[in-house]
Amino acid sequence: MLNKLHKLLFALLLLLSFKTATAAETPFSTSLHTTYSVSKSGVTKVEREFKITNLTATQYITEYSLKSHLSTINNISAKSNNKDVPTNIIDDGLSKNITLKFDDEVVGEGKVRAFTLSYETNDLTSVVGQVLELHVPKLADSETYTNRSVTIKTPLSYGKATRINPEPETTSYSDSEVITSFPDLKGSGITALFGSTQVFTSTLRYHLENSSSSIGIAQIALPPDTTHQKMYYQVLEPTPEEVKVDPDGNWIATYELQPNTALTIYLTMDTLLSLEEIKDVPQPAVLSSHTKNQKYWETGNSNILDIVSEKNTVEELYQYVVKTLSYSEAELDNIPPRKGAVEALSTPAESVCQEFTDLFITLARAKGVPARRLTGFAYSEDSELRPLSLQTDILHAWPEYYDQERQRWRSVDPTWENTTGGVDYFNNFDLNHIVFAINGESSTTPYAAGSYKPEDFETKDVEVSSGTTFPALIPNLTADLIPQKLFNVTIPGSYLARIVNNTGAAWYSLKTDIGIDDSVTILNKDATNIPVILPYQSLDIPIFFINNKLELPQDRTVQIRLSILNHEEKTDQNFSIKSGPKGVQLLDKTIVAIGLVAGFTIITLIAGSLLVFRRRR
Repeated sequence: MLNKLHKLLFALLLLLSFKTATAAETPFSTSLHTTYSVSKSGVTKVEREFKITNLTATQYITEYSLKSHLSTINNISAKSNNKDVPTNIIDDGLSKNITLKFDDEVVGEGKVRAFTLSYETNDLTSVVGQVLELHVPKLADSETYTNRSVTIKTPLSYGKATRINPEPETTSYSDSEVITSFPDLKGSGITALFGSTQVFTSTLRYHLENSSSSIGIAQIALPPDTTHQKMYYQVLEPTPEEVKVDPDGNWIATYELQPNTALTIYLTMDTLLSLEEIKDVPQPAVLSSHTKNQKYWETGNSNILDIVSEKNTVEELYQYVVKTLSYSEAELDNIPPRKGAVEALSTPAESVCQEFTDLFITLARAKGVPARRLTGFAYSEDSELRPLSLQTDILHAWPEYYDQERQRWRSVDPTWENTTGGVDYFNNFDLNHIVFAINGESSTTPYAAGSYKPEDFETKDVEVSSGTTFPALIPNLTADLIPQKLFNVTIPGSYLARIVNNTGAAWYSLKTDIGIDDSVTILNKDATNIPVILPYQSLDIPIFFINNKLELPQDRTVQIRLSILNHEEKTDQNFSIKSGPKGVQLLDKTIVAIGLVAGFTIITLIAGSLLVFRRRR
């Protein structure tokens, strides 16, 4: 009598835990070819073609089972020898068990059982705007297969994959599809990104409050440009008193609040995310503070140092974080306090994105690698696989480190790699993360949008949706020359050059050419070459027009030309001025001294009542 092997159990997809016989013990040889056909909407048809060869004369398959952790499996069917094979699905809430029962027998050494299993799922892809992401999971128990090949078919409208790991053997095209082939994939997964840029439209609200009886000031962090992120502010109301860049590249806006008042700031913006570095936006500086010990980043802790001593690369540190911590949705229910790296190691199963981020930054800094914390919004269609873990509105945190070899800052996301079961967020970052604030010099400030609200506010202050096009940005800069006065008397030759950005975009490498006849020397002219001017920013630069000869103040005509590197648009403006005698710049120092004394009095008054908002934890 033939000895039947009634069930062969395979578990092919994400987050699996099972045991199987080794290749030497199994009585079968199995090859698998899988085709993933992705529609424009992201629905993927999966077709698995199995060929199972009997290695003995007495054992054969009558039943096949597949265990899947996909949340959606639709339109399932199976065929063998051009005949439908009955399928049965049992969903236990954690996984789906699909069983195929064959009504014929394929008996004999060398005989092949060939069959196909097809189904549709929404779980393998993400379509956001013009970008398609596909994640083919790793194959558990890959030694069971003598060969595993994969073909991916995607809509031609998305183009060739802009990032894909591992590299495919071939890429070809049909009239409607891009066909990407992996003839010998073995057990690895595939991460593919189709599209090079992504656009989001957002509305942010900042709630500020001054409950004191004195004038108060407040500073907020506006979402900045980065080397892979370009911002355009459609509306920023009210306009801030001042906007400036801090050492980490944050855009800090200052507002003045009258006594016992509240103020809500509205920002509507477009964000362009790019895989390639955005032209003109410079690399952020690496500061000595980016490797220092700080609150939540305890680089001198003995446990931290022991871990670092055993790791040789940044990627090894990253993988340690991914494998050591476990994401806990239960932690979100009570708005967990931020623990920091050391406490995260003590309670690894109770971690959210803050712990993943803080631990990676701490390990990197302890290794001497500059690292920073990014907070913002990460667009996700699956809150379980890609969770957003900061409960002050819908925010996410992830780290970046400075790659010495590439001389670049690189973003990574250990939280999402942990929760997606191994999708590579170290080598293949995506187009879904919008930076609101950067914490490098400080481990806590500035706070990201969504954090500025009283504790009893339950408003939704971060709204993000995918867009289609990023606006064409055209510079609109104006200049003015403002005469300076001392005791209400105009000082000949002393001016403030005021440069105003009338757009919601930042402009880089701004050059200001000041033209005047040779009888006048311009002092402080070099200060008008500006590295960056922020959205709606106004810059005041002291300029002195000094007569070369000993003569009374003279009427002159000055031309100011504003130009931006790599942009053809230029602004020319003419001004009538009075040039001054030599030494007039010394009078200006008197103005500065008087201004500092007056300013100190005002700032003390304001700072003395700096109770302008309460950040919700």
